[in-house]
Amino acid sequence: MKEKAEYRSSRRSRALIRNALLSLMKDKPFDKITITEIARLADINRGTFYAHFRNVSEVLESIQADVALEMSRIFEGLSFSSIPDCEKILTRAVEFISRDPQFYRTLLSIDNGKNVVEMWKSNIIGYLEAASFFSSAGISKQRMLSYRCTVTFIVNGTIESIMDSLLGKNNIPLEMLPHELAKIIRNEMKNYVKA
Repeated sequence: MKEKAEYRSSRRSRALIRNALLSLMKDKPFDKITITEIARLADINRGTFYAHFRNVSEVLESIQADVALEMSRIFEGLSFSSIPDCEKILTRAVEFISRDPQFYRTLLSIDNGKNVVEMWKSNIIGYLEAASFFSSAGISKQRMLSYRCTVTFIVNGTIESIMDSLLGKNNIPLEMLPHELAKIIRNEMKNYVKA
């Protein structure tokens, strides 16, 4: 039982540090943020900070790595030999974001947070391009370019729609997006994959 309490305390400290950094980044350039400011805002001492991170840059790197890892888990156990279960993927993504929506709103409101979104887009596009949706034998270069264009459009549009819902820009509830976006994706992808 004691291990679990220590683990929860460690997770809590890391979350406080992470959130403090993101909060400070809204109002101040990243390179001007100090450990003392983070510790003060997180209501921890500097020793607690150093128990988890060596410097401020490591906090941001940790945030980006954790988010990228968690987002990559959305694809675990899914088969891409035919039209992917878009709704399942999108539902997982929305559930993931819904666990800590304020964190993602904050992350998206800062310049460095936009780098995470661009990384998500790039990783997802790369994943979908590498997936074996159809045999490349006999596929023309033009058809492959058309496929890449479609994938890029779908990924960018899907992520932007989720971000806009999260930030309240499109008045569409986040939980409604998986079903609605999946219909659009299936319709576009049917030209490239087996049903």
